[in-house]
Amino acid sequence: MKEEQLIKDLIKQGESEQLEFKESVRKEDIAKVLCSFLNGKGGRVLAGISENGIPKGIANAEKHVEQLKMFLLSAIVPEAPITISIEQLEKKDLILLKVYGGSKQPYLYNGSIFYRKGDQTVKATSLQIAELIHGRQKSETHWERQPALGVDLEDLDQKLIQSVIKESSDNHRGNFEGKRVIDFLSHYGLYQNGSFTNACVVLFAKNPTKYLPQVRVRLTEYGEGKTGNSLLRDEVFEGNLFTIQDKLERYIENLGVRSVFDKNQWKRIDFKFPPKALQEGVINALMHRDYSSHSSSVAISIYPDSFVISNSGHLPDDLKVSELKKSHRSHPVNPDIAHIVFLKGLIDKLGRGTIRVVELCRAEGLKDPVWKDTIDGVTLTFNGPKALAAKKDTAKSDGVNDGVNDGVSDGVNRLLDDGVNDGLIEGVSDGVRVEIIKIVELIIAREGANALDIATKRGKSKPTIERYLRTAKEVGIIEFKGAPKTGGYYLTTKMKKQLK
Repeated sequence: MKEEQLIKDLIKQGESEQLEFKESVRKEDIAKVLCSFLNGKGGRVLAGISENGIPKGIANAEKHVEQLKMFLLSAIVPEAPITISIEQLEKKDLILLKVYGGSKQPYLYNGSIFYRKGDQTVKATSLQIAELIHGRQKSETHWERQPALGVDLEDLDQKLIQSVIKESSDNHRGNFEGKRVIDFLSHYGLYQNGSFTNACVVLFAKNPTKYLPQVRVRLTEYGEGKTGNSLLRDEVFEGNLFTIQDKLERYIENLGVRSVFDKNQWKRIDFKFPPKALQEGVINALMHRDYSSHSSSVAISIYPDSFVISNSGHLPDDLKVSELKKSHRSHPVNPDIAHIVFLKGLIDKLGRGTIRVVELCRAEGLKDPVWKDTIDGVTLTFNGPKALAAKKDTAKSDGVNDGVNDGVSDGVNRLLDDGVNDGLIEGVSDGVRVEIIKIVELIIAREGANALDIATKRGKSKPTIERYLRTAKEVGIIEFKGAPKTGGYYLTTKMKKQLK
C-alpha cells in the first residue's frame, strides 16, 4: 500500500525536470532521459504511464527489466548506478528507473551528451558541456580521489574485491568478471596515476586504520541509564567498510526481543527493532560519513528502549531532515564509496532507503525513527514501542483510560478481521491497524473531528490519514456526518457496541 501511494504521489506531481512518464518501454528513449538526469540533479522515469498520467501498465515487466539492465549497463558512458524496480498500481505493473546526479559528468548516450530543460530532454549546448567538464575536474580533487600514500596492492583484500566484481555482475551492475583487480579499481576511480585512493582504502584495505584511523566505529550497549556502571558492551570495530558492516549486521541480527517496563501499564512490554531498518541506518552512516576529517566518527549506542546511530557527517545542503520521510533525491557525500556499495547490492538488499526504514518501524508498532542534523553531525534514533508514549499521551490529553483503550483495540481488530473475511477490504498490516486504533481513540475524545484535525494530531499528511479513514469506513468502524466541508467523523453504532 505504501509503495502504491508513492507511485500515485509521483503521478500527481506530473512530468518535470526530474520526472518523466513513458507509456511503453523503448530502451533508447529511456537511456536518453536517464543520461540527461545523470548530467543534472538526478531523476526518475516511470514506464507504463501515459503523458497525462493514466496508468497503462507494462506487459512482461520482468523481462523488460532484465533487458534494460543489460542494455543500460553499456549504453551510458561512463557507467552509472541505475536502480530499476517493478511497482504496482491498480493491479498493473509499472517500471520505475531512478538515478542520482552523476559524479562523473558529462555522461553520454550514443555519442551525445543530453541535458534536461524543464520536462524535456535535449542535447547539451557547448556551454553546458563546458560546465559539466569543469564540474568533473573539481570532483577529481575530492577527498575520495586523493592518493593514499604507502598503499600497495598487497595491502588490499583482493578476495573481497573479486567478490564485489562477481556480485556486481550478478546484479547486472558491472561486467568485470575474469578481468584484473587493478582494471576494476581503475575503472571506478579507485586507482589513479599509479596510486590507490582514499576511497579504495576505506572500501578494501586489510588494515585501513594504518592509513585512516577515522574509519573506526564504536559500539556501546547500556543497561539501565547512561552511566559507566550500566555498560553491557563497549567495543571498537576496525576494518574496511564491508568488514565493519558485516560485524554490525551480525550484531543486529542477534539483538533479538527486548523488554522495557511501562509504568502506565505496570507491566513489561516486549518489542523488537526491525533488523533491516537498523542495517539500512548503519550502511547509510558508513557510506555518508565525513571521512575527510581525522576526528570524524560513527558511534552506535544501544539503550533498553532505543538504538542511536551518530555520524559526524552532515546531510547535503539541498536535503532537509523533514524530507527524509518522503520521496527525495540525494547527492552522496562520498559518490565513489556509495557506487561500490551499490555494485555489491547492499542498498537493494537492505531496503528502500529512509522511507522503508520508517515503514519497517511502524510495522513493528514502534515510534517513528528520528533524524537530527546538528553542528556535531547527523543522528538517527530508533525508539521503542508506541505503547509507552501512546498510553501516556492519551491519558493526559485525550482522557481515554486503559480500559477504553483495550476495548478500542479489540473492537477495531475484530471489525477489520470481519471486513477481510467478508471481502470488504484486503489484508491489513499491523501498522495500519495501529493507526486506525489511534484514530478511533481521537474520535472518542473529539467527536466530529475532520481529516485535517486527525492528521495534525497524528503528525501525518492528510492523504495518509484519509487512506486509513477509508479503510475504517469500509468495515463500519466510523462514519462521516454533515456537509463535506464542515462535517466530521463519528463512531458507528456497530463500533460503539464493541466498546460496551
